[in-house]
Amino acid sequence: MIYYAWAQAGCEPAFVGPVNPKTGKRSQAGSLSAFNWRSDRDRFIAHTQGAAVAVTAKLARELKAGLGERAFNELVTVLVGGDA
Repeated sequence: MIYYAWAQAGCEPAFVGPVNPKTGKRSQAGSLSAFNWRSDRDRFIAHTQGAAVAVTAKLARELKAGLGERAFNELVTVLVGGDA
């Protein structure tokens, strides 16, 4: 299982990057982090002093809506330390 954390860029949600050709949606500005272990994610969140929050896999995918499914999966692979 993969555990996610999200740190939003700024106070208000902003959108960045290209529009997903299938959905017409864009990604939100912010930083997605992915971890193989919940304890690692929780330590990361504590280290950010509230700047990052735990998010579900579904919400992580919605936050990166500008990416297609394959690109999102490749991003997650890289974030957890694998090869894309």
